[in-house]
Amino acid sequence: MEIDLYWFQQADIEGSAKTFWDRFQPLYEGVEGYRGLILNIGWTVGCVMEWSGDLNQKITLPRGMGQSGWVEMKGPLTGTTKERRRETDERFAKRQMVPRHGYDAWSYGDVKKLAAALREEAKRRHAGPFKVGMLNYAWRDAYGEVAPWVNKHSEAFQSGPHGPYVFDPGTTLHADPAPHGGYPNGIPEGTPTHSAYAAQWGSLSKAVGLDAIMLRDSFGMPAPYRRSGPWGPLASSPEVIREATANVAALVRETKQANPNALVMMYSNGASAVSDWRSNGLDLESVAKEGYLDIFVDQTWAGAWNEVGLRGNRGNFWNTPMLGWTYQLGAMLVHSAILADTKVRHYPLVETFDAWEPWDVIHTAPERLRWGIWAYSHAAVKTPKGLKLPEGSYISWANQGKRLLEVDDVQFLASNLNAAIADARATTDVFGPTIVYSRSAMKWQADHATADHDIKERVDDEAASVIKWPVPVLSVTRMEWLPQVKSDLFLVQTPSHLEPEQTAYLAGLIKKGQPVAIFGSPADGVDPCLAQLGGLTLGGASVETTSKPRAGTVKEPNQEFAMNVPETFGINTRLTKNEAAKGVRVIYSVEGSPALTLNMSQGKSVVMWDPSDIREMEGFSLGQNFNGQGADYALAAGVLDHVLAPEGKLCATDIDVAQTFNIAAWRTQSGIRLMAANLEDGLRDDADRSRHATLLLPKDWEADWRDGWSDRRVDAAEGRLTLDLPQAASVLLEAPASH
Repeated sequence: MEIDLYWFQQADIEGSAKTFWDRFQPLYEGVEGYRGLILNIGWTVGCVMEWSGDLNQKITLPRGMGQSGWVEMKGPLTGTTKERRRETDERFAKRQMVPRHGYDAWSYGDVKKLAAALREEAKRRHAGPFKVGMLNYAWRDAYGEVAPWVNKHSEAFQSGPHGPYVFDPGTTLHADPAPHGGYPNGIPEGTPTHSAYAAQWGSLSKAVGLDAIMLRDSFGMPAPYRRSGPWGPLASSPEVIREATANVAALVRETKQANPNALVMMYSNGASAVSDWRSNGLDLESVAKEGYLDIFVDQTWAGAWNEVGLRGNRGNFWNTPMLGWTYQLGAMLVHSAILADTKVRHYPLVETFDAWEPWDVIHTAPERLRWGIWAYSHAAVKTPKGLKLPEGSYISWANQGKRLLEVDDVQFLASNLNAAIADARATTDVFGPTIVYSRSAMKWQADHATADHDIKERVDDEAASVIKWPVPVLSVTRMEWLPQVKSDLFLVQTPSHLEPEQTAYLAGLIKKGQPVAIFGSPADGVDPCLAQLGGLTLGGASVETTSKPRAGTVKEPNQEFAMNVPETFGINTRLTKNEAAKGVRVIYSVEGSPALTLNMSQGKSVVMWDPSDIREMEGFSLGQNFNGQGADYALAAGVLDHVLAPEGKLCATDIDVAQTFNIAAWRTQSGIRLMAANLEDGLRDDADRSRHATLLLPKDWEADWRDGWSDRRVDAAEGRLTLDLPQAASVLLEAPASH
């Protein structure tokens, strides 16, 4: 769990430690493995880099001027968009509920006393071994307050259009004659920045008694919350990518070696996992396989990005829904596949409220947060050895100013985390489509990188957009594991430049009738032999590489795949001139070129999708990102469900573009779990925030269902289950399995 140092009282360290444990002991009871607390000690690397080796040294800390004026948030905003905007203005016009709070005059010795007091109190309460760590993020300032060390060593920060902005492990430092913990005689000229940081951390952690370092925002992935990196949408060359990865690997390796007894943790960038490599220049898998990274946390701040009206003091009603609930699930799944064959523990973040910013998800959308706890805890990798699921949780934050999470909040978190993780441990199968991550395809693209060669490989984003309509995606695998895993439907990422045996096996699956959907640009994103099996070929016209709104046209406007879809709709995509073979159904086209097709000839069941571009549009609604309609994604969802239905698999019927609805299902040792949630805001502006779906169930699933969260009974008549969910609601249905 994460907490800001400012919450503790320097004048009463032992009393503060006791108060902390009085509130949070229920969260740590029964936890196996690591238990711990991560302290935010002023955000920036200054705390580490300024360490002189003297425990009496005062820590340079921000004054807290960048903190928000927190206000009370209870329940989601209701009404039309216009009414909810007015409610937001009223909410933030009220008097602050929790005032801003700065730091006491902490010394490094004080932090040592605090860490010892927290561990001693844990021991006294029989709460097991307890770790105390700290976080750093790579930014140069703490919410507008530039750290003094940054001005002293600006050469350590990567330069951008607005000056130095991100701590860069690949730089070298100017000479610094002042005594440092890791360099008693001063830092020599030209010292690699990653080596200096590691030496300072090693000295500091041993002297202060810190058990972990969390390399938070922008460590490893410089551009946070973006589907692009410091070089633009894509890195400019293979050399740039290799150098950036080598620098991060050196930082992680040397930081671990500087104190082998301390955990080294790292944070995701909050956007597409696929973008890590070609956009931010980080081959996470190669870093993880070196064996020095202990924990990787997916910063699934889904509610903080997805829920409306949480940033009123910034004038941003819509926030950034393209980083919301389903997008974090997509990123979590692909990171799970990337890390599956390494020793790194993969954790989702569990959001509460924020110690510096205004949002408060645990009180605004608790049922969506509950969905997040369960969905992210069950994000499953299908491996040759069985399912692999997340191995822990990272809770952020414990405090908001001097306010701690309330007793009821702690109980909510403890009960849901304990139940979700116990259920995940008992999970034996995950139903629905499975994302297929193609490492060999991504490696080829990275090894031949250019700044304008985008093959629409962001399968995590594409799947996350589709599952806003009822398609049950909760699992992922890797291309090389296909021969040893099973799925209702494989969602294959850009199968181009694969190993020959991988291409051959995938082609064989298609010929045998295994349902397969291929996502990617036919222009170098799909092997020609696989595209041919899907009934799609690249036409003679050149590929249009510019990105601009285009006209999508439904080729079969009979509402078979999705209702209330206009015959013509706006779509953001780079046009690829394709041609469909005779007998292949074209679901929609873009300016005459097939974009979504279905080939069921000769026993095959293949969906080909040349998907839209996912573009981050901060401050806009989901509907504005989807050109007000989301028609292409609803149609893609409808086609996937259309493929699942004759196979007798869980799917939805009567997809409606106006009815966003998420579902997922898995089997445990005791039966079937079916989770559903009303997650979205922004496609509609009316006051009706309820959502509805009708599901088709496999024949061997019981008709009598019980909601495990409310104990309400739900009847599935003749294999059809109709669900009606009010605003921001979620359910977990349970039934014993017949087989």
